[in-house]
Amino acid sequence: MEFHIYRFKTSSDEFVISDAAHAGNLSPAKCGMPEDQLEKVGVFPEMGEDRAAFDEGLAKRSIEHQGFYRFHSKTFDPVAQPPMSMP
Repeated sequence: MEFHIYRFKTSSDEFVISDAAHAGNLSPAKCGMPEDQLEKVGVFPEMGEDRAAFDEGLAKRSIEHQGFYRFHSKTFDPVAQPPMSMP
């Protein structure tokens, strides 16, 4: 399976994943967002256990059931900066 990854324009750490069969019917309204809020990130193959951002098995089951998998990733959150007094 190839995963079609989309990100919400208004929330850069929220993503929707679909596959080729369901991506054409994907709409922000189905995912609980206003229209024109999805931007395509890319198409990626399965990576198995090496994928750190989301659980592929859970994503596949969700895509089969509802046509998409929505998740919140912490990877785009700002990284805390050390205080100025620390080296």
